[in-house]
Amino acid sequence: MKIENSNMLPLSAKPAEAANPIEKKDDPAEVVSSRAKQDSVEMSENARLLAKSRTALGSVQDENAAQIETLKNQIASGDYTVQAMQIARRLLSTLRPK
Repeated sequence: MKIENSNMLPLSAKPAEAANPIEKKDDPAEVVSSRAKQDSVEMSENARLLAKSRTALGSVQDENAAQIETLKNQIASGDYTVQAMQIARRLLSTLRPK
């Protein structure tokens, strides 16, 4: 198979020799220190609140995970019994606020 270079335009109108050379720094510490001076990050108030919420939810999820694991084990072993009266009271209390 023969590939011909017909009707192809160059990517750049500038010849390669006329391009500006890139200045390279020899010391990597200079590169890091110059970048550190230029880069900065700032969190918005919403991002701060979200971070606090995630931290707070992490502890709640851990507690729930322990309760869920206990219930799963009780159901698997057949030791879990449904308390119908307790469920009925809770459902009624949500429908009829005191």
